[in-house]
Amino acid sequence: MLNLACTLEKSPRVEQRKFGRVEVGTSVTVRAREGGRETGTIQNLSVGGCAISAPGYYPVGAKIFVTISKFQSFAGQVVWHEEGRMGVQFDIPLHPAVVDHIARSSA
Repeated sequence: MLNLACTLEKSPRVEQRKFGRVEVGTSVTVRAREGGRETGTIQNLSVGGCAISAPGYYPVGAKIFVTISKFQSFAGQVVWHEEGRMGVQFDIPLHPAVVDHIARSSA
């Protein structure tokens, strides 16, 4: 039993995403609700959120608007942040057809 506990403790972190993600790589504008605007790149996208590479700092919990090039703004919240990257959970999930359209448009 002790060996199993040691093995589990050393195992790599398991991803627990609710939605599948697609690689995108298109431009995005991030705007905080309090003001300020950054331009970056959306790295991947799902109906529930996205990962963005942008120079600004948005702390976990920050309410932001994400504008994907040529599309409307989507409201969301920063759920993780590391140097130059952040994960955003959308307030209202996107329709799968919207995700497919954005992915095709960025190819």
